[in-house]
Amino acid sequence: MNTNARPLVASTLRRTIITALLALVWVAGEGQTTDTLRIGMEMKLQNVLGTNVFLMHKEATPMKGLPSDTASFHLYESRGILCALGKGDTDGTYFVSLDLNGDHDFTNDYRYIFTRKQVEEGRNFAPQRYGDIWVAPGIYVNGVARGNRTYTIPHPFDGLCPILSIHDFCTGEFIHDGKQYYICSAFNGTEFAILDSVPVNADELAEKVLDEKLLKNVKFPVMHDSLIIRFLDLNYASQQSLISITPLTEDNQPTYPYVGFRAPDFIAKDLRGKTIKLKEGYTLLDFWGSWCTPCIALVPHLVEIHEHYPDLNIISIANERDKTTMPKLKKLIGDHNMNWTHACELLNDSTNMANRYDVSSFPTTFIIDSSHNVVFRGRGSNDTAKLKKKLAEIFGE
Repeated sequence: MNTNARPLVASTLRRTIITALLALVWVAGEGQTTDTLRIGMEMKLQNVLGTNVFLMHKEATPMKGLPSDTASFHLYESRGILCALGKGDTDGTYFVSLDLNGDHDFTNDYRYIFTRKQVEEGRNFAPQRYGDIWVAPGIYVNGVARGNRTYTIPHPFDGLCPILSIHDFCTGEFIHDGKQYYICSAFNGTEFAILDSVPVNADELAEKVLDEKLLKNVKFPVMHDSLIIRFLDLNYASQQSLISITPLTEDNQPTYPYVGFRAPDFIAKDLRGKTIKLKEGYTLLDFWGSWCTPCIALVPHLVEIHEHYPDLNIISIANERDKTTMPKLKKLIGDHNMNWTHACELLNDSTNMANRYDVSSFPTTFIIDSSHNVVFRGRGSNDTAKLKKKLAEIFGE
């Protein structure tokens, strides 16, 4: 045996053993196995009539994957993504292609073909729009480009004047435990949804995911059919997404300070230094500050809520710049009859409850149920009506 190979073999063996041990620890910690799936995705196309183009016009130049006749297409750019639109290979057809992987090569990007008939059918359709990538084969279309400068761009494509919208999401399907599911992802990979069914029509799908607010930020998992589904990656070059699926149990329910998840551990002390514990039933957390005018405006509503729902636990956590504001804070609490539990933190403390609950503005309110799940999150005094509506729903009014 080659002695020079021994260190390499030993090193490889050590890495293999360590990887296996880490995998065992991970599985033991989760208590469940996780499946990882790679799913083929299809971008959804929608025809929309309009007059605004949110794309910068660029002079058409020869580029790989585009026609050699530069007069037969136009090139646009938005947020660094190039978009080509021009005449199709047959009469009455047009194409649009986006260089989604940013390599300035359209041969490895999908090309979407549409016809004048599709455009005519879309003339009277005015859906809720989602996204900011638009292409327009019109005669004259006013477009807002970078620097707030307005351009009027002529298009020579036979008087075709509607705007074609590349909708800001794509879809795929997968099967797990014998059931078929559908995944819908935002164009930029920042949001996704898991659906039991999807409309065939792209416009109806757009209305569904937008009107029902189904798209969730990808930093959070989606809990669906007792499954924890996480969005891991979206690759437009290969038109694929990557997700993980883990069975949901009481022990592994994800913890995030947002609706639908388990609330982060509550660690705080009241103004007397006594540890605060979440009681049985529902708890309203109020993050505020004595310096915050909107927070003070919310106080009368909290007093009203406290009197109306005696079974509701209220905890107000003041975030102060320094300890010198403590007398002012205590006076505010007394003057406004805020007769519930209070805690105080320093704004610049990275370990405080405000950071734990991802609070970036004040006031921010939470409702946590008896199982320590977040059932409401509101920000600012403008969400007061929503807070009261949720409480009425919880207490059956």
